[in-house]
Amino acid sequence: MEWLTYLLKVSACTVFFFAVYLLVLKKLTFFKFNRFYLLGSLVCSLIIPALQFEIKREIMVTETTEWSEKPQLEKLSDEPFNMMQPLAFEYEPKQATEIDWNMIGFYAYLSITAMLLLVCVWRLFALLKYAQGFKQIDGLKLISKTEGFTNCSFFNYVFIDDQLNESELQVLLRHERVHVQQFHSIDKMLLMLFKVLFWFNPVIYLFDNAVEQNHEYEADEITSSGCGSETYANLLLKLAVAKSDMPLIHNFVKSPIKDRIKMLFNSKSKNMKKLTYLLALPVVFGLVWLFAVEVVYAQSVSEKDVSSQDSSKNKVSKYHELPLPNVKQTDPYFTSKEYLELKEISEFELGKTLTGIAKEDYKSKSKIGIHEGKLFESQGKTYILPKIYIGQQTLNLLKTADELKVVVASTGFTKGENFVYIKPKQIFSGDKLIYQMQDPVVYPFLYEGNSVRFNDGLISSITSSGNKKIVNVFANGYNFKLVVDKSQTELAYINDFKKGDDVRLRFVHEVKTGAKSYLVNDWISISKNVRTFGVQNKKLFYKFYKEDGHQKVATLKTDTSKKALVPKVISFTKLNVDKKNQISKMEDAVINIGNNVLRAEQVEMRSNENLIIASKASVEKEGVMVVADKIIYDLDRGSYKTYNTDDNSITEYGTNTAAQDILMKRVSYSAVDSVRFSKDKKVVKLYGNAKLAYGDINLMADEIIYDSMTRKGSAKNVKIKTIKSGILMDGSDAKFDLTNKGKFELWQADN
Repeated sequence: MEWLTYLLKVSACTVFFFAVYLLVLKKLTFFKFNRFYLLGSLVCSLIIPALQFEIKREIMVTETTEWSEKPQLEKLSDEPFNMMQPLAFEYEPKQATEIDWNMIGFYAYLSITAMLLLVCVWRLFALLKYAQGFKQIDGLKLISKTEGFTNCSFFNYVFIDDQLNESELQVLLRHERVHVQQFHSIDKMLLMLFKVLFWFNPVIYLFDNAVEQNHEYEADEITSSGCGSETYANLLLKLAVAKSDMPLIHNFVKSPIKDRIKMLFNSKSKNMKKLTYLLALPVVFGLVWLFAVEVVYAQSVSEKDVSSQDSSKNKVSKYHELPLPNVKQTDPYFTSKEYLELKEISEFELGKTLTGIAKEDYKSKSKIGIHEGKLFESQGKTYILPKIYIGQQTLNLLKTADELKVVVASTGFTKGENFVYIKPKQIFSGDKLIYQMQDPVVYPFLYEGNSVRFNDGLISSITSSGNKKIVNVFANGYNFKLVVDKSQTELAYINDFKKGDDVRLRFVHEVKTGAKSYLVNDWISISKNVRTFGVQNKKLFYKFYKEDGHQKVATLKTDTSKKALVPKVISFTKLNVDKKNQISKMEDAVINIGNNVLRAEQVEMRSNENLIIASKASVEKEGVMVVADKIIYDLDRGSYKTYNTDDNSITEYGTNTAAQDILMKRVSYSAVDSVRFSKDKKVVKLYGNAKLAYGDINLMADEIIYDSMTRKGSAKNVKIKTIKSGILMDGSDAKFDLTNKGKFELWQADN
C-alpha cells in the first residue's frame, strides 16, 4: 500500500499548507507572493513525503549475565531463533479466490486518473480548435466570438466579445495581457494536473480556486491603475453575466465579482507584513519531521568498549572464523531418559506426513507450554495438536475418532509435558482439508537481542570503487547494498567472497532506498557459515558483541534506573483505535516486547497507562512458553501477570532485564472469595482462603494485601509453610518483603 500511503501523506501536507494560507495569508494584498506560496506549497507537498532522513541517537551498552537455567522448550531446527516468527493464523476453506483489495484499489485509482487525464486532453484540443483565424495585436492573438466562452484568455490567445466598445476592449486587453506576461496559464495547467492526480482530495480544488483568485487580483490591480478603480469596477459589473465551463482559460469575470471589486478598494498591506510568509517555515519543518525523518538508536562507545576494541585489534584485523557462543546445558532434564526419548520422536517426525486418529481434548496442568489442544495418535505414538497453532475453529472441527492426515511443519516438546507437539502445515479429515497454515510473512531482515539486524541471502554482485568494495546481497526478495572500506576491514578478505555465495549479513542503520532495496550504513559482519561471524567490521563489531561472541544488550543512554519497554507490533488481523482515550484494540496479534513474543486472540494496548491486556494469550521467550486466559503486561516495570479462570490463579513474571526475567522467582497468588486490584493495577487484595507462593514458601491467610511494585505486603490469620523443610507456622498477622531472598515477619495477637 505504499502508493496509497504516499498519496495520503501528500494530501495531509496540502491540508496544513492551505490552512496557513486561509488563516493568515489570504487577507494580504501581496498577490504575487500568495500565488507562489500556493504553487510552492503544492510542490513541497509532493516532495516532503518522498524524502527520507535518519537521525541517530546514542544509546549505551550494558552486558548481560549468562543464564544459569536453560530454556525448557526444545526447538529442533538448524536455523537460528526467529524473533519475528509470524503467528499461524486459522484457516477457513474458501471456494473463491482471495480478493487482493490493494491491487483493486490501485487499478481503480489509475482508471479514474486516466479518465480525468483524457478529459483534460479533450478539453485542451477543444480549446485549440477555436484558436483559428486570429488577428495579432501587440503579441496577443485575438479571436472574436459571439457565443460560448468569451472575454477570456489562454496563454496569448484572447477570446473577445464583438459587442465591446473600443475603450472597454482596451481595458480587457490590458487585463488579459497581465495574464500572458505573468504566465498564469502555466499555473492553470499545473493545477489541472494536480486535480487529475489528487482528484479525491477536496483541498486541491480549494488551491485551484485560490490560485485563480490571486491571478485575477493581480491582473485587476495592474489594470485598474491605468483606468481607475471605479471605471474598472463598472466594466466588471457589465460583463458579469458572461459564463464559461472551460477550466483552462482565464475568464475576465469568472472569479467572484464582489470579492474582486472589494479588493480593488482595499488598502494595500504594509511591506513589513511580508515577514508573515516566514510562518510557512515551521510548517515545512514540522511536516518533514512527521513524514520524512526516522529516528534510529546508535550505540555509543564506552571506555570499556574502546579498551576492548584496542586490545582485540590484532584479533579483528585477521580474518578468522569467530564461532557463535554455545549455550551451556546445566539442567539435568536435558540428559534424562524422558528428554532423550521425546527428542528422538520429535526429530524423527519432523517434515513427515502422519496418518492416525484424533483422540480426546488435551489440557496441560503445567503453567508453561502448550496449555490445550487435541491429542493425535499415529503408529502407536501420541502427539499434541496445539490450539495456539491451529486455532479454536479448527480445534472444534476435530472430533474424537476422526481419521486425520497431518502434514508436519515442525515439532517440539516442553518440560513437564508427556507428548511431542506438532505444528501442522496441513490437516485433512478424510479427504477434506480443514486446516492450512498461512504462508509466513516475508521480512527483509530479523533482529537479534542486541538489535542487530541479520538475514541470509546470496551475493548478487561485488564491484570495486576506488578504495572501497560495493557488495550487494539479495535476501528474502530484497536487495541490500553495503560499502566496505579499508578502515573497516582488509579489502583482501572480501576477495574470499564471490557472486552467488550464500552469506549471513549482520548490520545496523539501514536506509530504505526503494520498495525492496536498502542501503546499509553500518555493516557488522559477513559470513558464509551461520555458525560463525566471518569477516567483521572492526569499527563496530565490539560495540555489539563480546570477545567470545556473546551479544551485548543495548539500553537508552538516558535510562539511569528503569526504562519502559516499547512494544513492536509484528502482525494483527483487525485494529480499532480510540485516540481520545489512547487505547488500541487488536485481534490475532503478535507483539515483540523486549525479548518476549506475545501472541493473543485479543489485545488492548493502553498507551496512557503503559499497559497491554491480552486475552487467550501466550508469552514466549527463548523457547519457554507461558499460556494463560489473560495476560497483563506492565511496560513500565517490564513484568507481566497471568490469570487463569479454571483455578482462579494469578502468577507474576519477570522484570525488564533478560537475566532477571529467567532467574527471578515467580510470585503466584489466588483467592476463593475475591481478588481486587487498585486503579493502577499495582496493589492486589486477596480475600477468603487466600494463597501466595514465593519460591520455597507458601503463605495462606484469610486476607492478603500485596504491592507488586514494592514487592511487600501483609496478611491476617496466617499460615506459612516451607516446602523443602516442611516447617509450618501460624499467627494472627504477618508482614513480608519478597525483594532479594524474601523476608517474613509473623506475630500472634494477644487474646
